[in-house]
Amino acid sequence: MRRAQARTGAAAGALAVLIAGGCATVPSAGPIAQSDRGGESPAASDSYVRMLPAGPQPGVSEVGLVEGFLKDMASFEDNHAAPRRFLLPDRRASWSPDDSALVYESMDSVSLDVEPGADEDTATVRMRTPEAASIGSDGHYVAGDGGEIIDVDFELSRDADGEWRIADLPDRLILARGDVERVYRPLNLYFFNRDRSTLVPDPVFLPVTSDDVATRLAKKAVAGPTRWLSPAVDSAFPEQATADVAFDGGRVTVELGGRTPSASDRADMEAQLAWTLKQLPEVQEVVLRAGGEESRIPGDEEESLQGGTEQWGDVNPSGVDRSLNAYFVREGRLWSMKGEEDGATPEVAAVPGAPGRAGRGLNGYAVSLDQKHFAAVDAENDRVMLADSGDDAFRPVLEGGEFSALSWDGYGNLWAVERTPGGSEEDAGDGDEDAEQDGGSDGGSDDGGEDEPEPSTRVWMLREGTDPVEVTVPGLNDRRVTQLRLSRDGTRAAVITEEGDAGGRLWVGRVSVGADGDVRLGGFMALARDVGEVVDVAWRGGDQLAVLGTQRDGAVRGYLVPLDGGTAPSSVGPLSGARTIAAAPDLPLLAGADDDQLWLTADRVMWQRATEGTDPVFPG
Repeated sequence: MRRAQARTGAAAGALAVLIAGGCATVPSAGPIAQSDRGGESPAASDSYVRMLPAGPQPGVSEVGLVEGFLKDMASFEDNHAAPRRFLLPDRRASWSPDDSALVYESMDSVSLDVEPGADEDTATVRMRTPEAASIGSDGHYVAGDGGEIIDVDFELSRDADGEWRIADLPDRLILARGDVERVYRPLNLYFFNRDRSTLVPDPVFLPVTSDDVATRLAKKAVAGPTRWLSPAVDSAFPEQATADVAFDGGRVTVELGGRTPSASDRADMEAQLAWTLKQLPEVQEVVLRAGGEESRIPGDEEESLQGGTEQWGDVNPSGVDRSLNAYFVREGRLWSMKGEEDGATPEVAAVPGAPGRAGRGLNGYAVSLDQKHFAAVDAENDRVMLADSGDDAFRPVLEGGEFSALSWDGYGNLWAVERTPGGSEEDAGDGDEDAEQDGGSDGGSDDGGEDEPEPSTRVWMLREGTDPVEVTVPGLNDRRVTQLRLSRDGTRAAVITEEGDAGGRLWVGRVSVGADGDVRLGGFMALARDVGEVVDVAWRGGDQLAVLGTQRDGAVRGYLVPLDGGTAPSSVGPLSGARTIAAAPDLPLLAGADDDQLWLTADRVMWQRATEGTDPVFPG
């Protein structure tokens, strides 16, 4: 059953004025906008620049023909009419590229070699270039790791006029990065977490070259999540569902075949479509037809989809259903900062009960989303301790290891990382040896064997904070994990691994639960390769991370990192001595520095001192 939730603007107000007693002036700028793309993006096609394809030139050589074809392949108009002109008539009709693409940096990185055929009328042109990225047919973007090569053959023949034309080629687009940036846009599909309590953004890249982007987006929402996210989420639409979709005059009509959905499934379908299509300002309403019944989204005829999603606020993809306090450590005690919506000075106080008492020697605090449970690691790092709200003492819930990186998920489970003596950091590799077909990597073999070394990292999930279950983590076992943060919807985890001289590296993996209850964290994708050594990470929203990165000159800077894989991180500004970062939807960022001060930024330009303390965290 979906839990009752009342997500309002209270969370934004709670800490937008967050500055404790004895601290600097409250920043005048508002809080950083939440990243989830619910109606905040400009029209997807607003910045699309149409290219003027040159077409094949008379007397063009074999290499010149393929070069021209690669350039014109970025023209999507009229079902790729421009690049089809480079093909022989038979292949011109049958060539059927979808939205997927192989991505290379630029023509400067491409080599084209000609191999003459058996006669003067045929030839093969081999294209080779490093793969900068790939976009799956489901829209999932995977950045290249520098090791993959695009290696494609184009079979050429002369046409009736003696001109070279392409006789055979892959049914897939091959685009320069600049063309992808011009043609594709990052958008979110929305699906549910396991108990359907929260919508989960599934970032995709879609071509936005015409007014059919709304129909493309709606069809993908109905078809289901990307292969990467699919094991972690649920959809109200039937598996492999298809729909007839039309867009006209601001209205998207989705006609679903098959059985009549239950009332709860229909409501969830409406929520998925509303959050997905609200990203496009040109969409004012959605009509869902299923099982002979029709419903309008939103339900009120006087309302527009762009007017708000309050009707589906209980499944807001932020994963937050209440006002969140910030927590931090001062003088060995856990303190909270509770904001006031009327702009008054926020309340700063030690947490009642065991967490707020001095002399405990605990560290690495994590607070549950309902703010009723407090976890920490003891002074020797060999026990995970738990106290419920009002408890007079902490109690051990996991013992006998070297523990760190505590985090709560949206289901009320506590996660912890255990460092063990086995394994070797030198054997960790780069995590991409056994890349999965879904665009992620488990970073290692699952085959096991009698000679398999003891893992050097274990991950534990404690159901409801007390019942430990070891999580299967292919790709992390032989790595040193320095941080693990669960998304507030419980479907994904951000992980920092220590990579020798390269320092911290950021990954995101998905959480799946098998029919037998086994929990798995895998499908790891690398993020934020260009922010330097990653020091700390926190979930800013359902599709965005807040990260601290250290550059080669030692400067520490904050970044907001999208999860779509293809959008560059945006800088939050430098902060000398920063060691930890905390983030939550619609709230300012907090950082702890080595001067035992907490710092805050609400404008992504300047950090201002908030209060004395260290190790800030938001619930989660």
